[in-house]
Amino acid sequence: MNKDKKEILREHFLHPKGQGTLDKPDGTGIVGNARCGDILSFQIKVEDDKIVQVRFQCLGCGAGKAVASYIAELVEGKRIQEVEKIKLEDIFKELADLPKNKWHCPFQALDALKMAIDDFRTKTREGKRKMIDVEPVKEEFQCPYCKAILGEDLEFCESCEHKEIICQNCGKQVGAKKAKQE
Repeated sequence: MNKDKKEILREHFLHPKGQGTLDKPDGTGIVGNARCGDILSFQIKVEDDKIVQVRFQCLGCGAGKAVASYIAELVEGKRIQEVEKIKLEDIFKELADLPKNKWHCPFQALDALKMAIDDFRTKTREGKRKMIDVEPVKEEFQCPYCKAILGEDLEFCESCEHKEIICQNCGKQVGAKKAKQE
């Protein structure tokens, strides 16, 4: 029986696979997200150009852990060339129910995994590190109560340029006003 897409994400959230660390990994990739504060690392062991073990650590939200678990399970046992061909669209097809405000999670996880592969290929074994989303989020795109990101593509009423939305983080109603064009 095939699990529906909601069930895939839920299963990885409740029972993450591949969480932990490896002794003497062949490659490590670490991605930090300044916008949400998540830090995600992937470690890989490679034999005969095949990823034989994958482990991840995630300091962040449940969605980040579930996505990392899904990707770890997806790539373990695959050839590096096959993993390098995985695109974000492939991940989004399977994790279609991921909330829009968590769409950065697959990007971050896939980026960290491919950085681990790059670390393996360069033979440095120092780990590749990167910080993403370092541009500050403008106040008009943040909840005034909890500072969660509301989104940058909010739709507004064309006549009054105002919109009431519910913050997905704290649940409070927020009035957002369109920023003036300079």
